[in-house]
Amino acid sequence: MSDAPVMEVCSHCEQPLKKWRSPPFNYSDGLGFGSDFLLVCFNDDCPIYVNGWNTMFDRYGRIGSMRFWRNPRDNDSGVLPVAHKDAMRGDIEE
Repeated sequence: MSDAPVMEVCSHCEQPLKKWRSPPFNYSDGLGFGSDFLLVCFNDDCPIYVNGWNTMFDRYGRIGSMRFWRNPRDNDSGVLPVAHKDAMRGDIEE
């Protein structure tokens, strides 16, 4: 485990990140997140989420958006795809 500080606000909108239970299965590259939870921005006014609708359609031809996430274990970060506004909210732990 890294001693990197936990970032508690979104670097794109400065709103608090929420503790979100990560999936119990491997994700994307097969290695998983290496953490039981991620910190995720659920601010619907965040530029990542607002602009993500056009980005997803323009790049992938799909309807959806993205939410910023940060792994508190190693401070890795990225975006998770979401199909609608309420996606992933059921796993918020706060």
